[in-house]
Amino acid sequence: MKSIPAPMTLLMLVIFTVMVGTASTYPPAARFMPFIVGIPAIALCLLQLALDLYRRRVPEAEDTRDALKQAEDQVARIAGRRVQFDMPSENAMFLESTHDARETVRREIIVWGYFLGLIACILLLGFRIAVPIFLIAFLRFHAGASWRSALIYGGTGALAMYVLFEKVLRVSLHTGFLTDLIAGQLGF
Repeated sequence: MKSIPAPMTLLMLVIFTVMVGTASTYPPAARFMPFIVGIPAIALCLLQLALDLYRRRVPEAEDTRDALKQAEDQVARIAGRRVQFDMPSENAMFLESTHDARETVRREIIVWGYFLGLIACILLLGFRIAVPIFLIAFLRFHAGASWRSALIYGGTGALAMYVLFEKVLRVSLHTGFLTDLIAGQLGF
């Protein structure tokens, strides 16, 4: 892996560069979103490549000292002064988290459920209805917020996204297939 500094970073840089290059031939309104996504991504890929090259030129010596001493040295380099850590006590952060396979699968199913549920809600109900439902449901049932907090934060987040996309950026958001069908039946 020493021959190529960062194959994935190079691949992503090529993808984003081609995306931005292709989008530059589009009309101004159509190239807006690819530029918003692509240009920062190109900058981040270039930054990652620079960091990778810097790390290759300044190889760290093989250190046989314990992890605590290595951490002290690394923090001392960053802070510019010597720092000494006390040995950590039993703390959940330092213990290995062992989940059985069933628990891991359960957690993955929950995450996929949230993701696919959000996509389905956006397609069926539209962005304006799906985002508040998703935010409120996530805050209430997954994050454990109270109903009051979930409604306040979910509503505020949905309102902020609406104002940002529809009013500031003037991006037309998907209204939803089911919502359009119902609105058409009711004559709206």
